[in-house]
Amino acid sequence: MSQSEAWVITALGMTVVYIGLLLCVAFIQLFSRLSARITWGDGPHAGPAADAAPAPATPAPPAAPVPADILAVIATAIEVERKLYVSRPDARRPALQS
Repeated sequence: MSQSEAWVITALGMTVVYIGLLLCVAFIQLFSRLSARITWGDGPHAGPAADAAPAPATPAPPAAPVPADILAVIATAIEVERKLYVSRPDARRPALQS
């Protein structure tokens, strides 16, 4: 393969990528304009009425204090985690999904 052929392949590849990106932008614009024109009406998928009064906030009941041994375990786990990854913060474990 000559250098001119390599440049042609590179140019064609970049052209295809940028045309794809422009098409993505065009579709996003098209769908945003279409979604602005859609009215959902009073069907089953309609959101809550805009004039509905919000429900009054009720205070949460006071929780029982956390036992001291549980607090000690949590504090120890946080301290160990901090010491293990102090020089590599990007290597931390991801948060657990509940």
